[in-house]
Amino acid sequence: MGWAKFWAVDLHVHTPASEDASDGDFGNPKDVVRAARAAGLDCIAVTDHNTAGWCDAMTDAAEGESLVVLPGVEISTTEGHLLGIWEEGTASSVIEDVLVRIGISRADFGRLDVTSHQGLLETAEEIQKASGIAIPAHIDKERGLLGLAVRNHANALLASPVFAALEFVSQATPEVVKQRSSGKSTTAFIQNSDAYDASLNRHASSGIGVRRTWIKAARPDLIGLKHALNDPSLRVALSEARTQSDHARITAASVSQGFLKDINLTFSPDMNCLLGGTGSGKSLSLEVIRFALNQQVDADAFPQIRDEVDNRLRVALGPDSEVTVDFEISGERHRVQRRYSVIPGAPVVFKDVNGNWFETDVPVTQVLKVAAFSQGEVLEYARQPVGRMALIDAELDLADLGLESARIKGELHINGEALIRLRAREYQLVESAADEKQLTERIAQLSDLFESDMVTLQAEWTKDKAAVTKLLAEIPSGPSSTEITFRVPDAKVIKANAARFERIRAAVADFAGVQDNARQLQENGLLELKKVLEQSQDDIGVEFDTFTDEFDALLSEKGGTSVKLLRSELETAQTKLGHSQAASEELREEVRPHITRTMFDREQLLNELKTVRGAIRAMRRSRIDVLNRKTAGHVKLDIPTSGDTAAYREKLEALKVGSRVRESVLDSLAKSVHPFALARSILGGDATLGGQLPEGVAATDVARLITNIDDRSSWDELLSLQIVDTPDILRIKFRKPEGQAYAGIEDLSHGQKCTAILVVLLADGDNPVLVDQPEDALHAPWIEDYLVERLRSLRGHRQYVFATRSPGLVVSADAEQIITLRATAQAGELEASGSLERHDLNKLALHHLEGGRPPFERRAKKLIPSMS
Repeated sequence: MGWAKFWAVDLHVHTPASEDASDGDFGNPKDVVRAARAAGLDCIAVTDHNTAGWCDAMTDAAEGESLVVLPGVEISTTEGHLLGIWEEGTASSVIEDVLVRIGISRADFGRLDVTSHQGLLETAEEIQKASGIAIPAHIDKERGLLGLAVRNHANALLASPVFAALEFVSQATPEVVKQRSSGKSTTAFIQNSDAYDASLNRHASSGIGVRRTWIKAARPDLIGLKHALNDPSLRVALSEARTQSDHARITAASVSQGFLKDINLTFSPDMNCLLGGTGSGKSLSLEVIRFALNQQVDADAFPQIRDEVDNRLRVALGPDSEVTVDFEISGERHRVQRRYSVIPGAPVVFKDVNGNWFETDVPVTQVLKVAAFSQGEVLEYARQPVGRMALIDAELDLADLGLESARIKGELHINGEALIRLRAREYQLVESAADEKQLTERIAQLSDLFESDMVTLQAEWTKDKAAVTKLLAEIPSGPSSTEITFRVPDAKVIKANAARFERIRAAVADFAGVQDNARQLQENGLLELKKVLEQSQDDIGVEFDTFTDEFDALLSEKGGTSVKLLRSELETAQTKLGHSQAASEELREEVRPHITRTMFDREQLLNELKTVRGAIRAMRRSRIDVLNRKTAGHVKLDIPTSGDTAAYREKLEALKVGSRVRESVLDSLAKSVHPFALARSILGGDATLGGQLPEGVAATDVARLITNIDDRSSWDELLSLQIVDTPDILRIKFRKPEGQAYAGIEDLSHGQKCTAILVVLLADGDNPVLVDQPEDALHAPWIEDYLVERLRSLRGHRQYVFATRSPGLVVSADAEQIITLRATAQAGELEASGSLERHDLNKLALHHLEGGRPPFERRAKKLIPSMS
């Protein structure tokens, strides 16, 4: 039959059976049915004056139509008009017998000038005895209940539980009734047409539905009507706007293999409850939905829960099971399918276009987000200050900021690698340049022993030879450019774009060819350059050897072997001096300016990262302001200035290994010094951290860290520490029912923690909520006070899917769709699904929630005194 939804009903419709209605204004019964359907009604009650004359004919006329016709009557009592309504298919004779019992003879059926022998209350009781419901008609008009002469009697009738509802005309009437009954009346208010056409000033089929009521039920029959009228705040609406919502909703889920095979779960757009014994598949059903939507338990935050879920899926689904989940967003239908295996496949999203499913390239997490909690996960969110921030982020669009943060971190990583290379090069060049003065002095000493022209020539030969060697070393050993690639998607939905994508694909192929040609040209050019350099190196070497031979021959004539050795020493010194001078020049002209630029760029990137993190925090705080207004009186939320420093502290621990820096020093640094500032000071060798050291930290402690990092070459770890995040912490305070003071969530019991988290979760939002047994660890009255009332007040704006054992959630919160499951030896089975008012669902709910009728009756007998 399906879940409970809103139906348009008109429970006060006349036909020509009424003395003040004519055939000409209504036609035959089929015409009346057509008029009701044309008016957009799903149900009417035939209520003619003091007669059931047309009831049977109207029932026959509605056969095969989508209109429910309830037989009834409008009875003239001694105190005003009263509607009596029965279940569809009830014979008119049942209604006529009631009329006779209250004093309206068969000869007087249909007459307006006769009344029953009884008042409203007694007549209503007779209707109830005959299995009907009684509704005082147009209580604010002539011959209405509010017009009774004895005001106290009228007020007592307004609060009487005998009446299923009160029919009114004026919009001010409900407030009048509330005041006159001192707020004691909880009876539903409804509006009906009386089949009255004001333009004709009489009853007519054209008046059917001009006033109506919407009732929520699986079907708008008397069973559904009774259930709705018993809970009017949720199930009765006086305007169509209350019956409509455009929030995202999961519509169906199924699994091709395993424990849930052949079970097709369908969901209401509102509240859904899965019931069943242990191992029946209710929790599993939520997990397979989360699996398909790729929004499972966070394995990093909650590894134990994730392992349990993964094991459950592995056993229950088996290899190659395919999970299918259908959902709707803003009237558009989508489907996601995901195959389960040892390494699960990625979810594939389809979109319905004119009744056909087309695959899309959009990740499912960009199409539909859910707020989902596995069993025990709510408690884990309560325990973890950082993890619970997901409650805030769920309703924020942080994707662009997240991408920007990742981009900046990526650039900082590249910047860091460059900085480390430059610092390493700086270190090498400083060592190379360190001997420049000493070498210059030695060359001067040696030069005095030889002719200056020859010394100068040797110096130039040495310099040129070194320059060519340096150029050869600078030629890259592999490809020097990064390949640029493009991935062109297929136009799967809009066929007109297929040709455009083909043109793009051809252009990409042309570019790839150009890129390959350019790469080949570059490689060929480098090979040619290398040949020239190598040939030049060989030529210089040969001519230099000739020069040195001539120089040595000249020296042999003058001083023998010792002078030749001094010439060789001079050559070596000149070579080293050339290297040392080149190092000094590279330091001065290239490396140190490059380090300055790289550090400047790094500071710019750090400022960008700070801005992004600040923007995220500002969005979170704005969101928290909204939630604090909506949870006022129950929960207070806050993000403290200092974030979680655990990851920062771990990186400090890694840096200090071998430094003999005390743990308390690291604690103080993590608490008081931002990672940006700490890394900046250490990079600059500043043991004072650029200002006053935090309490418990001495300059010698920082100096030890600097020395340790330098000795172990841990600069990459330091730069990684600099950009480590100190994540925002969500601080939650909860006010217990017994007091006015708020307590921090860390100081609460498990049940209080879970309650606080659930209050935040249910505060607002329009994405589907999936929670496995939210009642775990919650005190029963708290379920009513915090969860049930919240769920009732938010109905119609968000979808909820609970696996539960709580009577409060199922019955008090009044789920629109109840799904009951059971387990056989091999698989799960769907017992039934639908709304609570249906007999089969009602009986199964009693079984799963209360253990069945006998134990429920025993408890009721023992607890009923407290209801007195």
